[in-house]
Amino acid sequence: MIAVELVGNALCLDFANTVNARPVARRDWLGTPEEAVTWAAATGNPIEEPDGLAAALPDARELREAVFRVFQPLTQGGRAPQPDLDVVVALHGDGIAHGRLEDAGGNFRFSWGVPRTVRILLWQVAASAVELLTHGPLDRLGECPSCCWLFLDVSKNRRRRWCSMTTCGSRDKSRRYYAGHSS
Repeated sequence: MIAVELVGNALCLDFANTVNARPVARRDWLGTPEEAVTWAAATGNPIEEPDGLAAALPDARELREAVFRVFQPLTQGGRAPQPDLDVVVALHGDGIAHGRLEDAGGNFRFSWGVPRTVRILLWQVAASAVELLTHGPLDRLGECPSCCWLFLDVSKNRRRRWCSMTTCGSRDKSRRYYAGHSS
């Protein structure tokens, strides 16, 4: 089985990265209900009630693409398209309407209770996107030049270039090495 790679450093970015490359994906973690359950579990947000998951996958893919279109231009200093922001805000508002605050021992946390459904996962993704958009740091957003995955650069020197060094980084370095030594 293929392992789920989580390199975005934010749930919403990892959700946007549920396809392995853009513009033509060879792997889609939202392709089947089983893959979606595997991805959600890997993020620490397991789907405990998979009923209706197959019917919800088109909405999940729509949110994924909206989240990608919101954050991708921000990686290059551009502006997020308002229609995609509206998709995120609408889902976030729906999540707020269905959630509650729970005492977490000195602080409160926002929760949707159990069982965890795909709908709750999508609310969490929208909440993650709103949190990142409103609190940043947006100046640390990046996009892998090889696969187009999005990430939040949390490195000290702020020079992260690829989604991960083990996949796209090493492939890019190998290509450049062999291109320079093949003459």
